[in-house]
Amino acid sequence: MILNSLANQFVIQFPKNFFYPEIHARWADVVKRLKLPYETVEDFINASVQSINFPAVELPTVEQTQHQYRITYRGGKELEPVIDKNLTITFKLTEGFISYWILFEQIEKFVEYSPTQPFWPPMFVSFLDHHGMELVAFTFEKIVPKSLSQFEISYATTAAEFNTFSLNLVYNRYRIQRRAGQNQNNI
Repeated sequence: MILNSLANQFVIQFPKNFFYPEIHARWADVVKRLKLPYETVEDFINASVQSINFPAVELPTVEQTQHQYRITYRGGKELEPVIDKNLTITFKLTEGFISYWILFEQIEKFVEYSPTQPFWPPMFVSFLDHHGMELVAFTFEKIVPKSLSQFEISYATTAAEFNTFSLNLVYNRYRIQRRAGQNQNNI
């Protein structure tokens, strides 16, 4: 019997020191005050990830006429230059909107006129099998934020609801580590 894929068998990781030092200074105490098992701001944000949307892979083709038939050939570029490099990450809107404000401030710091890095640090997404073993690990590098979605607040909303918001990113490069196969399952 072949098992179906589970859409929750992934791990996304914003690594240590992903957020600017100013963000750590402002939000680390707030995160610790929640009395939850998170030691850093990155731990808190990693735990609030709900989903990630990978774009489709669409390959360009070239057509040529041979006699009366049209023949389609593969395009002239490798995969990385033609792949859509947009990611959408959905986060849980946490108590006090903390997850939103941490990411909002990270974006604000990124775009302000000061000597900041031109890209965010790399982030990682691992895909797991049903035993929890890592099969494929992506490293997304040279990240640039594109947008942070809206969320709605209202005095008329009194019932506790599960709310989310999305962060749209563009990455410029990626690396893939394939862990499947003999002697490759080192996590």
